[in-house]
Amino acid sequence: MTASRLTCASVVLVAGLLAGCATPPAPDPTAEIPYCHKTNKGRVIACTTAAVPSLNADAQAKQFAPDPNALTVYVVRRNWGDGRNFVKVQADSGAAVETLPNTMVRYRLKPGSHTINFDFEGQRPATTVAGKAGEVRFVRLDGMVWAWKSTFTWATESEDAIRERALKARLIADLALR
Repeated sequence: MTASRLTCASVVLVAGLLAGCATPPAPDPTAEIPYCHKTNKGRVIACTTAAVPSLNADAQAKQFAPDPNALTVYVVRRNWGDGRNFVKVQADSGAAVETLPNTMVRYRLKPGSHTINFDFEGQRPATTVAGKAGEVRFVRLDGMVWAWKSTFTWATESEDAIRERALKARLIADLALR
């Protein structure tokens, strides 16, 4: 009886050690590397070409703290029906950022009114965001991908609802256009 317990305990110990060795290491929270969008089964379907802000920067951005010298605008792309398409987002005439599903871009802009547009299949729909220094605004890019057609529009939902979506999105660009 003792030998079988010893054998069983040894098997459990070896299995536990092997499982620990098979676990990948945790990502470095300070690394700025490309972001890859994955399916719910963990398969990578698209990656950014440029490095994105670190996980630490992502966590800091999700505090949604206002910048006392700028209007802060979060452009959030998070929708259940979004696919692997790259969609470029641009504030005023600044640099375009390629977004993927479940991502967000933070802009720190001069107080006032600004035009934010996206580019998809030759279309450039725009929305206007206005505010004062120290204010935080949210806009959402709504994507729906079907086998026969993909569409993207600016969502019309409350900023509180978009803020909730932003908490589950990954920061892929943090731009100051002042």
